[in-house]
Amino acid sequence: MTASRLLAAGAAALATTAVIATTGSAAPTHRTLHFTSKNDPAVGFFPSGAPRDGSTLGFGDTITGDDHGFDRSVCTIIGGKALCTVQVQLSRGTLAVQGLIPEHPHNTPLAVVGGTGAYKGAGGTARATEVDANTTKIKVSLVR
Repeated sequence: MTASRLLAAGAAALATTAVIATTGSAAPTHRTLHFTSKNDPAVGFFPSGAPRDGSTLGFGDTITGDDHGFDRSVCTIIGGKALCTVQVQLSRGTLAVQGLIPEHPHNTPLAVVGGTGAYKGAGGTARATEVDANTTKIKVSLVR
C-alpha cells in the first residue's frame, strides 16, 4: 500500500465522519449526507519504507460538502488494509468514525461511533469511494 493510497484511505475514513450532520429530535431520524475529503499534505506521519502489517500512519484532510471542517486520522496496517480511527471537527461539532479501509475504497462501509455538539449521539454508516489519490467522496446514512 503506497503512502498516497493510505492517505486516500484515511481521507475516506475522515470524510465519512464529516457526513453526519443532523438536527436532533426525540424519535430516531434517518438522513443521507454527502462530503468530499481532500488530503492535507502538511499534516501526517508515515512509516519509513513500504508500509507493512503493524505499520502506523496518520494524516489529515479538509472536509467540504453538507458541512465543512477538517479531520485527523490514525491507522494501523492489517492484512493490506488500514484500520483507522478518525476524529472530524466540523462547523457544528465533532464526529468519530472507525473502520477497515482497503487500498482503493469503493462504497466501503465505516461505522459512525459518536459525536459532540450538534452531532451528539450520532451513529450510522458512512460509505467511502476513492476519486483519486487525494480525494474521496463520502455518503453517510445517519441514524440518530
